[in-house]
Amino acid sequence: MRKIFLAGMVFAVTMPAEPAAHRLDEYLQAARLSLAHDRITLELDLTPGVNIASAIVPLLDRDGDHTISPAEAGAYGQEVLKDLVVELDGHLVPLTLTRVEAPSIEAMRDGSGTIQLRAAGNVEGVSAGRRRLDFRNNHQPEMSVYLANALIPEDADLHVAGQTRDPRQQGVRIEYDVRPRWRARLLWLLVAAAAVSTLMVRRARPLLAP
Repeated sequence: MRKIFLAGMVFAVTMPAEPAAHRLDEYLQAARLSLAHDRITLELDLTPGVNIASAIVPLLDRDGDHTISPAEAGAYGQEVLKDLVVELDGHLVPLTLTRVEAPSIEAMRDGSGTIQLRAAGNVEGVSAGRRRLDFRNNHQPEMSVYLANALIPEDADLHVAGQTRDPRQQGVRIEYDVRPRWRARLLWLLVAAAAVSTLMVRRARPLLAP
């Protein structure tokens, strides 16, 4: 696969340098957006600094039992999702939460725990041409620092032309080109036809030999 992120590495079209270590009093929120013909996929990693972990933990551990259950993690993920805005060519793209993984409370208090959120939105019927995707993260702005990037599309018919961010990287505008799918299909048909023709010629040669 061209998109490799599960092992912790992200290949982005334009990736500003991430701080070697985020400050203790900041909530680092790193968003990555993946583009496809029929879907927008969002990955958001949220890492609270040591000094603000005490403010973030109660947002997840709602019953105060010092553990974060899957239900509590999911509830927090839904709250985060309400603060995210994704628009394609000016039209809102509703996001559906697909996964949330919460670290231990101890890891968050140590500044090493990252909440991982994944969501997706359907964008069927995207026509060929230049498209514009706008993303904005409005979650906990008073204590947060942000990163936002587009991943290199897996689909060869899509090409990211540029990314424009606001100074805080709360928002990013991604402009990308969508090529007609028939061009790629035609190219594959031509390649396949050429391969079949070459194979037929090679098989026919012994029959034509004297």
